[in-house]
Order: sequence, then C-alpha cells, then structure tokens
Amino acid sequence: MINNQYSNTHNVLVELVGSLQKVSNVIDAYFDHIQQREMVNPLLAEGGIRSVGNNEALPPEFFKGFGIRRLILDSPHGRLSFSDKYFTDMIGQKAASFNWHDLKSDLILDDLKMLFANCQIVEFENWSDRQNASDIWDNLRRDVIVPLNKKDFDFIFYLGDTSKKFAFDVDEILDIISGYALHGRVTLILDGQNAANLWDRVEGDNSLSEITSTPGLNEKCRSLFDTMDISHLILLDSFSLAISFTKQNHFEITNCKTFGTLKSERKYFDVGYILGLILKFDLLHSIIMGLAVSGAFAENGTKPDSKGLIQFIEKYMEEIESFRPENNHLSVV
Repeated sequence: MINNQYSNTHNVLVELVGSLQKVSNVIDAYFDHIQQREMVNPLLAEGGIRSVGNNEALPPEFFKGFGIRRLILDSPHGRLSFSDKYFTDMIGQKAASFNWHDLKSDLILDDLKMLFANCQIVEFENWSDRQNASDIWDNLRRDVIVPLNKKDFDFIFYLGDTSKKFAFDVDEILDIISGYALHGRVTLILDGQNAANLWDRVEGDNSLSEITSTPGLNEKCRSLFDTMDISHLILLDSFSLAISFTKQNHFEITNCKTFGTLKSERKYFDVGYILGLILKFDLLHSIIMGLAVSGAFAENGTKPDSKGLIQFIEKYMEEIESFRPENNHLSVV
C-alpha cells in the first residue's frame, strides 16, 4: 500500500496521510474496539468490525494464563473451552505460577489450534512479568503453532525488565522468541533501559548499564539482533524516538518536536503499530503509526478517531517545514 523509498520524514508522512484517508472507516472501527483484547480484523469485516460477542469472548483468565496481551482474528471464533469453569478456576487457583502441564489437555489443545489458526496478529505481555512464560510460550509454539503449518503470523514480544533475571533464562527466552520466526514475522520491542539491561544479561555483566548515548545503545542492539533469528527489533529510547533493526538495514527517527512528547508516554505505541500491520503497511510506516497514535493519545488524553490521527500527523508535517531538513530525517543504514 505504501512505497518505502523515501529520504526524509516529510515525504513519508505525506504518503502515510494519503493512505489513511482511504481507510478512515477501518481506523475508526479499530479505535472503537481497542479496549477489547481480541478483535476481528476490520479489513476483513466489510469495512467495519464485528465484535466476537459477549457469549463468545475469551475470558480474562485466558490472557492471564497464556501471557497474551492482544489477538487480532480473521473471523469470530465461536465459543471455546477457555470459558469453562474448570479452566477459569485453574487459572484463579494457581494465579501466575502454573505451567504448560497444567493447561495441557486434548480439549484445550484442540481449541488452541482452532483459535490460533484464526489469528493474524499475536501480541504477548512482558516476559519478565509472567512467571513460567518461557515454558508456556515454548510449548504453545511446539504443540499448537507448529502443527498448524501456518507461516503468515505477526508475533510481537516484549521482554520487560530483565535486570533480575538469570543469564540462562534470558538466553532461553531469546531462543524461544527466535523459534516463532519459523511461523511468520517476529517483532521484539524494547525501551532504552530494558535494552541496556538485556545486553548486560547476555554478556554476563551484573552491573546495570547507564544509557549514555544512542550510538552506544545502537551498537548493543545491533549485536543483540544479530544473535536472534527475528524480523524486526524496535528500540524506543530516550535519545531518538525509534530505532529499528532488520536483516537488511536499520533506520532511526530523530529530532521530532511533536513526537517528542512521546519520550514519557509510549503506552499506546503498540496500538498504532498493530494498526499499521492490519493495514499491511511496511515496518517503517507501522512504526510511524505507533508513534503517531501514541502521540495523539498523549496530546488529547483520549483515544483519537481517524480525523484526529490525521490532524496530528499533519501538525507534525507543518512543523517540519520550519526545521532544517537534516534535522528531520530517517537515517537509513
């Protein structure tokens, strides 16, 4: 939908706005349902979006148990066994301490396969916040994802704070995340401090690093990315707004006055990034969507609609005109 051959931020945003104006109804439907942890892809719902319905919706215990933040579905999945009392009671009784063995049954596995066969995008919670996440996610891939023989997933992972994790555990989860790349695109999202802590754990350094510069952090993230078999690593740090690494190159979004408000407010980045994936944007434009949606949320204190999102991006475009071009660009290496 969007051409990726641009030399500066202004040109990227001009094309982005043009694309968004063509799908305003899809954007509005997406924002209307953003509080739901599962939704049907609005592009596949005749320009709108269909709720899965209260009688079909997965219970909160499902997302808590599997360490999943959000699912984007191809169609409503119908009622699954995860709403049954024995499943919700098991999650409630064991809280966050249960493992895959507790969950594994023929009924649950069959329903998991049915659910994930119908998924397009799977966003996981912070790994560091979920006890036994490695066990759950590794076996979810082996017992559910692999048998589906599906290669077009989008998986989004966050490690969170690894400073109190053992190096062995960190190495293990990086291998597990890389394993998901066999089944589609994998994005790992880190903030600056979490990236520095991750580097310390991988290198066996127990002294927590101070973030002193973007170049130093870039080098560490490039080294981390090169050890993994994933599609994208996105760094949201305190010096640049976003840095992305892929196998082909990396790019950096810097010196953005309007987007600069995001340095302390990134909680809705994933909302915009996932919207970019839904709209079939490339990585660059999906990241800009993440920054723009997060910025619009932060500026207005509420979720935007398509009009508000486009106005926010256009406001930034106007500010670019008063800046020197070299201070407002996407550095592509």
